[in-house]
Amino acid sequence: MDKRRQDRAERDERDRAKLLAKYADTETDGVVVCQYGSHADTVFADGSVSMCMLTPKVHKLFGVCVGDRVWTETASGDNERVIVARAPRDTEVRRKRGDDDRTGHVIAANVDRMAITVALYEPPLRQGAIDRYLVLASVLGIEPVLVLTKVDQSPPDDPGWVLIEPYLEMGIPLIGTSAESGEGIERLRELLTDHVTVFAGHSGVGKSSLCQALGLVGAMDAGDMSYSGGRVRGRHKTSVARLLELPSGGFVVDTPGVRAIGLVDLKREDARVHFPEFAEFSDSCPYSNCLHVDEDDCAVWQAVEDEELNDSRYASYLRLMESLEA
Repeated sequence: MDKRRQDRAERDERDRAKLLAKYADTETDGVVVCQYGSHADTVFADGSVSMCMLTPKVHKLFGVCVGDRVWTETASGDNERVIVARAPRDTEVRRKRGDDDRTGHVIAANVDRMAITVALYEPPLRQGAIDRYLVLASVLGIEPVLVLTKVDQSPPDDPGWVLIEPYLEMGIPLIGTSAESGEGIERLRELLTDHVTVFAGHSGVGKSSLCQALGLVGAMDAGDMSYSGGRVRGRHKTSVARLLELPSGGFVVDTPGVRAIGLVDLKREDARVHFPEFAEFSDSCPYSNCLHVDEDDCAVWQAVEDEELNDSRYASYLRLMESLEA
């Protein structure tokens, strides 16, 4: 069975290379803005959007998602087009469907910036989610920016203000916004221009409201909040990932709200690299392969004990290491 699977994978790889070679000297002419089944809405250079069918070969050998650069050809009708090949991806944003999912599902491609979107008040800010998004951005090699929503609803004594201080110390850009008052919207728009940005955040933090405030074409109405079980959550409003065009140039990926983020292709021994503040202390660890978990004389956890490293960030690291081991 394994031999047959390997042979099939090698055959598919040869077929992919052959198909890409056919279009090697031709620029892609479209970008996928929404994908569903064997069809994908595709935007072209003139700004027009067309629903294109995937050829069986593309469906089998490549698959497509929002952000993919594709080649298309005319179909039976003058206004109908077919996606005949997909260009190699620079980046892939994956999301696990569940704990048993080992590969993840690609929800966006060719993203170069991640807008980690959080609220202080409703729903309450969860530092662990921010840390995992930061790791994801680091793994992908894309720039993170922290977008704080609903600042007009956040009282000065909200404990969330203290929770974001470690990220300011790390030099991560922070933009406070309010879709209601317009605060920070212009600055955010400037930051997103000429980039492909994925909006990442839990349901209810206000991603859809931000998309509307930014004037993104096709932005959905905001959802409402759920207060069941004594916890404040957002109701899922976005059901599929979509690529929304920014009038000033660039795109934003609006993704379905997620309550848990699954990292794929990350090994435990590599996780420490994605917590850059550890580097200053890790050189003093007695072991070059120290995982900074329970090793004797670990300089990183000693720095946490001495309050030279943020203990909540270290707690997030330990939870990540535990999940990777599981």
